[in-house]
Amino acid sequence: MKNNIIFNILLSIGAGYLLTELQSFLGTTYLTSFLKQNLITLLVALIAINSATLSIVLTKVRELLDKSGQQGAFNSTKKQMILSVNEQVILIVVAMLLLIVQDSDFIKSHVEYVTFLNVLIIGCFVYALRILHDTAKSVFVILDY
Repeated sequence: MKNNIIFNILLSIGAGYLLTELQSFLGTTYLTSFLKQNLITLLVALIAINSATLSIVLTKVRELLDKSGQQGAFNSTKKQMILSVNEQVILIVVAMLLLIVQDSDFIKSHVEYVTFLNVLIIGCFVYALRILHDTAKSVFVILDY
């Protein structure tokens, strides 16, 4: 579980770095400008989508538990769902803090940190997309039962 979180963080930061470098290479600021204006809204929308998806999965899990009678069969699944929601809430808090810092006078006077902040902000978005992908996969896994 902990290794998976570390992997997702590193993957998201790596993707954020690559996207930041791609933007720099292309001479655009589209993604960073877009996320500056919309990241919190996107993260809240993604948590809403994931919550709705999780409720569908939980309904099916409840049916499977009722049929099988094994109440502890999906304990790890439940823990992963709780972790997913917690990760998303933490992402929203981290994104708010990063966006606050990005607009601060300190960053305006220390432009060498702008790229680092952009990597982290894009990384937050990529991490949220990874959570969405993981949650969407759970629907297909549950269909196999």
